[in-house]
Amino acid sequence: MALTHRSGALLVLASGVLFSFGSLFFRATQTLDAWQYLTFRGYGAFLAILPVVWFQNRGRLGTVVTRVEPAHVIAGLVLTTMMVAFIVALTHTDTAFILLFQTAGPISAAVFSWIMLRERMSRDARIAAAGAAVGIGIMVSGGVDAGVGWAILIVMIIPVGIGLYSTLIRSAATAEPLVPVVIAGFGAGTSGLVVSVAGSGFDVAGRDVTIALLAGVLLIALPLPFFNHAQKAVPAPEATLLLMSEVVLGPLWVWLAYEEQPTRATLVGGAVMLAAVVWLTQRSMNPDRRIRTSRG
Repeated sequence: MALTHRSGALLVLASGVLFSFGSLFFRATQTLDAWQYLTFRGYGAFLAILPVVWFQNRGRLGTVVTRVEPAHVIAGLVLTTMMVAFIVALTHTDTAFILLFQTAGPISAAVFSWIMLRERMSRDARIAAAGAAVGIGIMVSGGVDAGVGWAILIVMIIPVGIGLYSTLIRSAATAEPLVPVVIAGFGAGTSGLVVSVAGSGFDVAGRDVTIALLAGVLLIALPLPFFNHAQKAVPAPEATLLLMSEVVLGPLWVWLAYEEQPTRATLVGGAVMLAAVVWLTQRSMNPDRRIRTSRG
């Protein structure tokens, strides 16, 4: 049965809700550091998504390899970097700071599309980018005052990566949405494994290993295929707006469970950034307006 706009929108919304539990799962562990957690989370996603790829291609994984383009591989490496940056950043700052910074992703995508695909940025996109820059400035100033200035560099990888990732996917001639996820799961797991073996090793509790594996399966391997499938029926601007459920709910879960409270600068700067992205998204949903014009 063909995917309708309504069912596609519900899938995007549900994906955002599942993504929002990412920091809660990490906070729930007690004996895992960031790299140990990445090991089990990454391999959990890899082992869960690989059978899906196999099933979709009727057991002929070789056919997938022949369709893989450099853009898919680079996108997978970018996604790996974002996964690592998210977990490492959680050890240095609060959830709200990271997720609100993440809202700049759509604007980052507009910039990368202008650079890589020669798609001109509209006046609306430039205004939203200026608004987001103001929000980033407020959040950065608050982070510097709180003594986590260097950690901001790690957090900034995420919105930049989101923009680059989406642009790479759009630039590919063929659609292979699961291939970057397979690469990212294996890459994040292997990165965590190498660092952990060289450092603290794996003297960890089985409970925490289970949590990390479930995070990979439930929060990466499960929602991403549905989210990618939903893109066939939901316009990108609307999907961006629906995914704000992650930004809204993510800080709420850790506040309810661990009383993790963001700083005032995070809330003010994040609100400015969120308003800029929501405004741009709503404007782009108007059929008479577009975020970017044609290539040239």
